[in-house]
Amino acid sequence: MAEERLIDDDKDKKYKIRKNAEGVDELYIDGEPEEELTFEIPEFETDDEEAAVMTPEQLAAREKMREDEERRRVEKIANLIQKAERALEEGDYDSARYHLAEAAETDGKNGEIRFLQLKALTQNFTDFTLASDAAEAAEGVKAYCTPEQKSALKEISAPLSERLSQTEKELETLGEENETKKAERRTVFKQKRKKALIAFAATGVPLVIFAIAAAIMGSIMHSRKDGVLVIVTIVLAALALVALIATLFTAHNFWKTSQKVSRNENNANTRLGREYEAKKVEFNALTAIFRALNTEETTATE
Repeated sequence: MAEERLIDDDKDKKYKIRKNAEGVDELYIDGEPEEELTFEIPEFETDDEEAAVMTPEQLAAREKMREDEERRRVEKIANLIQKAERALEEGDYDSARYHLAEAAETDGKNGEIRFLQLKALTQNFTDFTLASDAAEAAEGVKAYCTPEQKSALKEISAPLSERLSQTEKELETLGEENETKKAERRTVFKQKRKKALIAFAATGVPLVIFAIAAAIMGSIMHSRKDGVLVIVTIVLAALALVALIATLFTAHNFWKTSQKVSRNENNANTRLGREYEAKKVEFNALTAIFRALNTEETTATE
């Protein structure tokens, strides 16, 4: 019924045809103002609960604020990139890294930032002290840089291949030496653990025997009036106490030797092992950089 009333109301109005701003004919009701103030409501890709309760004026103000923020963000990134490029030209890699790190926090998907960042972190591929950080930047290069930017990096990356090959050889040498030393220590530590286990058993078994015997005799020591069983019980208890002290000592020794066997397998517990692990981290980082610049090539070894 409501729809019928609206239709009845509309049919009594006079319609005319006029050209709109795009030059297309449109109907309008005679007597209505030809121009009225309108606001364009932006379409959002996701549900915007805040926009649902805002007036057109508030929406327009919010969009203006967002545009201003985006403009300031773009200007900030451009300024930081400019400073970084100047620092790179002057060979001031520390400053370049600082500016680019700040820029990456603002826009981590900017290919230009990642392009310059990899150059700054490797000092134009002449220094790989910060290889791990450079590997992270290289992943950004792989994901966001243009083919031209990747090509430009690849042209100056010849020292990377040399360093990667050298690091691989050093890693193999350290790995072999580390495993040899671990094997030598493993033999010694396992022998000591075996001896400690035998000593632990030699004191633990008598402890159990004396303790059980003392408990049994203690339960019947008052069955004889002459007190012989009382004396036997006291002697057995004393022997159990001595065995307990000896067992505590041998148990501690067995625990220490077992710890040495376990710690020997952890590279972090030896100087050589730590060097090997550090070299492995460097090798993996260099490999990641190489692969980022040579997506269709792989290194000789994993």
